[in-house]
Amino acid sequence: MAIAAVIGLYAGNRILSSSFYYSDLTEKLACSGDHALICNPTRNVINAKKSSNYSAGYVSNRKKQSVKAVKEHVNIASNHSDVEPMVEMFKKLQNESCSEEDSVEVLLLLQKSMLEKQWNLSAEKTLAAFPPNEKNCKKKMQITCSGTSARRRRMDTRKRVQIPKTSATANTASKRLRSVVGPELQQNRLRGYMNGVVNQELLTHKEVVQLSKKIKFGLYLEEQKASLKERLGCEPSDDQLAVSLKMSLADLRSTLMECSLAREKLAMSNVRLVMSIAQRYDSMGTEMADLIQGGLIGLLRGIEKFDHSRGFKISTYVYWWIRQGVSRALVDNSRTLRLPIHLHERLSLIRNAKVKLKDNGITPSIEKIAECLNMSQKKVRNATEASSKVFSLDREAYPSLNGLPGATLHSYIADNRLENNPWHGVDGWALKDEVNNLISSTLRERERDIVRLYYGLDNECLTWEDISRRIGLSRERVRQVGLVALEKLKHAARKRQLDAMLVKH
Repeated sequence: MAIAAVIGLYAGNRILSSSFYYSDLTEKLACSGDHALICNPTRNVINAKKSSNYSAGYVSNRKKQSVKAVKEHVNIASNHSDVEPMVEMFKKLQNESCSEEDSVEVLLLLQKSMLEKQWNLSAEKTLAAFPPNEKNCKKKMQITCSGTSARRRRMDTRKRVQIPKTSATANTASKRLRSVVGPELQQNRLRGYMNGVVNQELLTHKEVVQLSKKIKFGLYLEEQKASLKERLGCEPSDDQLAVSLKMSLADLRSTLMECSLAREKLAMSNVRLVMSIAQRYDSMGTEMADLIQGGLIGLLRGIEKFDHSRGFKISTYVYWWIRQGVSRALVDNSRTLRLPIHLHERLSLIRNAKVKLKDNGITPSIEKIAECLNMSQKKVRNATEASSKVFSLDREAYPSLNGLPGATLHSYIADNRLENNPWHGVDGWALKDEVNNLISSTLRERERDIVRLYYGLDNECLTWEDISRRIGLSRERVRQVGLVALEKLKHAARKRQLDAMLVKH
């Protein structure tokens, strides 16, 4: 019995001797309600008194000290009346005799219940001391962590686990793209398109069919994107297009890239055909680069229109598209003054008619050409007049062998217009001075006025009737005076050797 009591009291003493701060729990309970309250921290420490003397009769004294310590703590924490029955029950249990197991269990349960009651009382006291008000509600609870929390450790662990998964997903997606987009397509794209090298590989009909199917599917995706743009009213993103097509974003992007590369590969395999067609139009006033560019545009258009199900070769089909593109480039770039397409077609018919008439031994005139083409002479004449080429006078007349700039067309082509002749103005001024001197030295005053007014030498040209009214003579008399004055001027000019100037002007 004594051994059991000692064990029980020792356990209780160990619990009571430990420092317990119930104020922390009070703060948590007080701040866990609807209103965020900040409670003033209060500490109540339970310390069991230790004795340096230990003897056989020490057990009963230790019991009394433990009970006394519990009572002191309860009195300090709260003066509530519910604690007193617990203390009395504890005294009764001390005096009772029970078995070893019952005494130990009862003592531990009693101490546990007292501590729980102490926590509840301290929480109720704190709530009663700090009623909820607006000032306390505005404050927020502050929690200071002394180290890394368990929640943060869990989040860090999850991140470390997710990083390898993300990298594995990216590697899987990149492997999928590599499997869809062949390395040979990328190599040909960099080598043929970026560096401008013609693809030397000839494609088989089976490869052409496969590439054509991919191009058709790419055109279908572009049509779906255009229809989606009309419905949305703006340019759709890749995510929106993938959702409308019920495809994943990675599959959509890889498909678009594959279709683009297929179109480039099929186009690069037919560049030599474009160059062979463009060389036929090389000497018609257009640069070779412009002709090839127009042929490539026609080639891409023909690739999009090509239907492999009809059984034709792609070179046979795209030939006419390439020729149309080259001819359009020739029409747009061959002349400084652009002519419409129908006029170029008419000129082509006229050239063919001239060749046909020459082969038959007939001189190609406008009447014969119009009769051969069943066309009006006016249309033939307008077309031939518009076919004159325009050259720059700064263009070199002949290519130089040493690489230095040679003579231009200015040195070989004369300008026959008088207004562009710099000596034309000088001759006019000199002639005007000679005539004025001749008039003033040969004619009288009345004759000079009549000649100047009639011929407009003073920028005023009048008739004989107007001159007669201004001078006050009859019309016939004014005419006679004017003719006599003109004969005098001719006679004086012959004497001064001005015949050439008078005849010329």
